[in-house]
Amino acid sequence: MHPTRAYVRRETESLDDIEAQLEGRVFHVSKLAYLAGIMSAAEIRLNRDGKLPTTFGYPSNGLFRSRDCVSLFDYRAPATDEIRDLRRRCYPFSPAFPPNGPIAILFVSPEAYQVLVPWTKWKEANAPSEQVVPYVEAGYPGPLPLRLIQEVISVELTEDPSSLAARLRHARTAAG
Repeated sequence: MHPTRAYVRRETESLDDIEAQLEGRVFHVSKLAYLAGIMSAAEIRLNRDGKLPTTFGYPSNGLFRSRDCVSLFDYRAPATDEIRDLRRRCYPFSPAFPPNGPIAILFVSPEAYQVLVPWTKWKEANAPSEQVVPYVEAGYPGPLPLRLIQEVISVELTEDPSSLAARLRHARTAAG
């Protein structure tokens, strides 16, 4: 399975049309460079031991990691102000910003939704030492087989040399 659509935008351009495609859906985000490994494994693998490369970093105390689940973005809840704020804090496009390279967004088939572990498991387990993004994150128990991936898109954000972010990146690089 290869991306059905590829989006290339400057880092300063709107992503609203792509964000609209996420609404009401569950998805996994990976660096595009990792997609070939996912495809050859025919699944999104667990990473409890932290040996696989990660896209967002993977805290050892992540709720879903400690429960042998694949961490997913769950955008099925209607976007309230609170949920929009949490989505911005754990922004699925963050790993695509320069100089990181493109990402792949793998949309999970609705047939998998019934077995998803909701973020509320954190509250039920009274696990304050484990990290979870409320209202945004869900887990798939075990490896997620590719047969449950409905669609893949890629997003590449290129540098806008005149942007403040680009100038700050270049200043940091020059300084050291």
